[in-house]
Amino acid sequence: MITLKFVANKDFVLQHALKSHSDYLPFLKLKRKVWDTNKNLYEVLSQNLEPLIFDDGLTKGLSMAFSNLKGNLSAIYGTAEFKKIFREAERYAMTVEKQWNKNYDFSLLHLTDITKIDLSKINKEIKVYVSHPKLWRGRTYVENNAIAWSHPDEWKNYATVYLWHEIMHHITSGIPVAPHLMHALIELSCDNELRIRLNDSKKYFEENDILMGHKYLAGLNRKLLPDWKKYLKNPNEDIFQFEKRMRKKFHREGLLKPRSKITEWADWH
Repeated sequence: MITLKFVANKDFVLQHALKSHSDYLPFLKLKRKVWDTNKNLYEVLSQNLEPLIFDDGLTKGLSMAFSNLKGNLSAIYGTAEFKKIFREAERYAMTVEKQWNKNYDFSLLHLTDITKIDLSKINKEIKVYVSHPKLWRGRTYVENNAIAWSHPDEWKNYATVYLWHEIMHHITSGIPVAPHLMHALIELSCDNELRIRLNDSKKYFEENDILMGHKYLAGLNRKLLPDWKKYLKNPNEDIFQFEKRMRKKFHREGLLKPRSKITEWADWH
């Protein structure tokens, strides 16, 4: 059974708020408080420290660099600004968990049908670090068995669909060849087919006139769509077999060539 453990973690919420570009006033006030507490600490905390947080937390991970780190963090966590932000993050974590639990049985059944993989037989517990609902984050950390998550709900069941997207990255992480092809199939599976079934929608690639998916995968997704729709009707081929067949079909086309990591990073962010 695939189990998600939802966590509102102070280190994670603090770090996500400080590195954000949001103009949400409590974030701006918190940044000023942290800056006033310790300028050097602010410079460090405003970077991406998620892997460090998953392993040891900020106190252990940064203790070598800051002699009064525990005291500084205690002061920051005691501010009215952080308390407000963290209360909102905790409420959001409960909302996401409630939506996930409500949709779990239906989405498990249908994603099993979509991928042709019996997902109920996969025993995996993943910790979901939930940040503030005004921030955007969807990132898989396979090596840490973790997902970093936050996003305003742009349409119904948004969190459910994209948490399954991140879970599928965990499940398919052992396929190193043409990873962007598997990523496209994850988008077709979760962002599109599962969303359509959950929301009784009609269209691929958009919901409520909102386009979805990574820009660099859009052409590949549309190229795959005719074969994808035939695949869905074929009970004798699972998503891994389909990926292998599509890789052979498109191996000479530029859509399967590796992309610049900085280009992918820019599109992702």
